[in-house]
Amino acid sequence: MVETELKLALKAWAGILSSADARKPRILSSHNHSACIAANRQIPAILYPETRQEVIDCIKIARKYQIPVYPVSTGHNWGYGSSLPVKDGCVIFNLSRMQQIQAFNPGTGIITLEPGVTQRQLGEYLEQHHYPYLIPVTGAGPDCSIVGNAVERGYGITPYADHFFSIMSLQAVLADGSVYQPALSLFGNQELDSLHKWGIGPYLDGLFTQSNLGIITQMSIRLAPLPESVEAFFFGVKNSDDLKNIIPKIKQVLQDFNGLTGSINLMNQLRVLSMVEHYPAEQLTDGLIPAELVAQLSRARQIMPWTGTGALYGNKAVIRAARKEIRKILRPVARRLIFFSPARVNRLNRLARALPLVRHSVIAETLATLQKTLQLLAGRPSEIALPLAYWISGKKPADGVSMQPDRDGCGLIWYSPLVEMTADKVENYIAMVQEICIKHKIEPLITLTTLSDLCFDSTVPLLFDKNNPAAVSRAHACFEELLTTGRQQGYIPYRLSIDAMKYLKEYHAIPAVSRDIKNALDPDNIIAPGRYID
Repeated sequence: MVETELKLALKAWAGILSSADARKPRILSSHNHSACIAANRQIPAILYPETRQEVIDCIKIARKYQIPVYPVSTGHNWGYGSSLPVKDGCVIFNLSRMQQIQAFNPGTGIITLEPGVTQRQLGEYLEQHHYPYLIPVTGAGPDCSIVGNAVERGYGITPYADHFFSIMSLQAVLADGSVYQPALSLFGNQELDSLHKWGIGPYLDGLFTQSNLGIITQMSIRLAPLPESVEAFFFGVKNSDDLKNIIPKIKQVLQDFNGLTGSINLMNQLRVLSMVEHYPAEQLTDGLIPAELVAQLSRARQIMPWTGTGALYGNKAVIRAARKEIRKILRPVARRLIFFSPARVNRLNRLARALPLVRHSVIAETLATLQKTLQLLAGRPSEIALPLAYWISGKKPADGVSMQPDRDGCGLIWYSPLVEMTADKVENYIAMVQEICIKHKIEPLITLTTLSDLCFDSTVPLLFDKNNPAAVSRAHACFEELLTTGRQQGYIPYRLSIDAMKYLKEYHAIPAVSRDIKNALDPDNIIAPGRYID
């Protein structure tokens, strides 16, 4: 990038951006963003377009002066790179000010929104208008983009768990400033386009997810209706060796109650402890929590080697019948199978806070955590999962201030591979993760989330102290070994961080047709160079 061209582009951008502060783009010669993954990028400027027309005008200027750009929704992509680009020298297009909810059909639950709309904002909108629908929540927190998560093919735990599958239609600005619209919209019926995901002719919407082919400025998503009743269930697996027996039972629950259940989570002992215990930094042995301390803390909290969670959604009669059948399926292999409704937990939580002898006990802490968990399962934005990022490093903000792991100095890299839902594959995967993490002095916190009755997505947070160069090196080395060893054994991530995109090229995992499409749509490689398609 030539400095003169950048100055000319900045002047041109300032002339078209609408808000006063946006007309003065942040010019940064060396921007060391506090990304959780401990990555640094050279970023010359950050722009905040507020309308699709501004995005069009800005991308035309970028192409004219041959300046690469990197679009982000809100930039709250914790553990994957946040708002940093894959490569140096990209001007950030931050779309967080595009916060319009453009349309909502209360009869179908189809909502059309811009990329800056967050879980919290959508929740407030639905509540204000008394629309009975669930928010597609994730563990990333209330202030993360709905569109951004769907574009990364993220998922949740509510009935429409696959957030990409909930995308009904989208529109995107291409590198030349033209706008992609699906065929049904071009036919003249945008409303019908949002009702039929696959449209007519070649299905092209998916090209704009996990790619760098365009900048999505509008998306229609189907929301799950608010059910008459939500009931969560929790169970334990007493011995790690029993995990192989619970997996076929989970598969049976998903098959028998498809549409009633969302995702089912399995979390190992350390992962659950990270939600309820402070990190015992003063009691480590060779950089890790000793096994005897893990056992001691788990006994005090009655945490088994594995904990399962799920939820049922429907009318009370159906849930009552499903609960009975799920007990039959899980009880032979699960321990302490318990069903909770949000109302019941709220009552218990109020009672615990009212009793002086219980108010500050483990019981009260457990009920408070359970209440937040059920809030998420019931489709309401929650920060229940965010404290994980702070377990080892970072400074939690004061009460009432939202958690932002990047801002608060947390060290986090996600390893998130797909794992076939068979006992052998799961057991082998767990052994691999534990061995590699322990080798690099990283606590092996493992979650397995059902994406279907065919496979899990596993999320392993590699937590580290960003202020310790040795810890940063170990975390990155740990991720690299997990990725390479996992690939050899059949475990491939469903998404990658900005630093891990290089492995797609290294392992020849970019289809030639993807490059052909990129060359056709963006021959100057203006939009997000290196992101999935290099």
